[in-house]
Amino acid sequence: MVASSIAALFDLDGTLYTGHIATAFRVHHQTQRVKRLQTILYFAAHVPIWWLVRAGLLSDEAMRRVWTQDMGWLVAGWRVEEAQVAFEWIAENYVLPLVRESILERAHAHQRQGQRTILVSGTPTQLLEVIGRAMGIREVVGTPLVVKNGRYTGASQRPVCQGVNKVRRVQEHAGDESGIDWGQSYAYADSILDLPLLKKVGHPVAVCPDAALKAYARSHQWEILE
Repeated sequence: MVASSIAALFDLDGTLYTGHIATAFRVHHQTQRVKRLQTILYFAAHVPIWWLVRAGLLSDEAMRRVWTQDMGWLVAGWRVEEAQVAFEWIAENYVLPLVRESILERAHAHQRQGQRTILVSGTPTQLLEVIGRAMGIREVVGTPLVVKNGRYTGASQRPVCQGVNKVRRVQEHAGDESGIDWGQSYAYADSILDLPLLKKVGHPVAVCPDAALKAYARSHQWEILE
């Protein structure tokens, strides 16, 4: 039997950097003058969902799930090679300038200690792999976009990598339950929606947390990084 590994699991949006992937696509598509109609339709269809959350008619988790599972719209029809160019641009020109250097240094410190450092995010996996390489993080667990005949279909593989499904996808990535020593592992996240992942590990860290996560972290004496 292979010995379990200590892992350091890092959320992306709001944790390792201060931006949002949906915004990254919008900035790229506008500046590069590509897929502008699809961008307009995506945001026109999804921004109103935020008002349902404000009105108490929909949960924040459900809203984020819809935004994430439909993100494939923004690359629909592109060949894999075309999308790769956009992903490289997003990583270099949008994500890296917004990185929280102190948190990225935490990730690199875990690597130096020989621990598995993994990006875990609802971000499309194909984009997350590019972002991970740019950050010096090899392992990623995201939401794969569906490719057929060399082109993105606009669909995502469900369930998206959010909430409890972050834990499930990491377990699948690790191979089995014995792949990671959860009690000795670390998780870094900024949102109360990441509570399942944070509670799974022995060393949870709240990074610039939202109000709900900050309160929970304080009550459980978790480490908080502001």
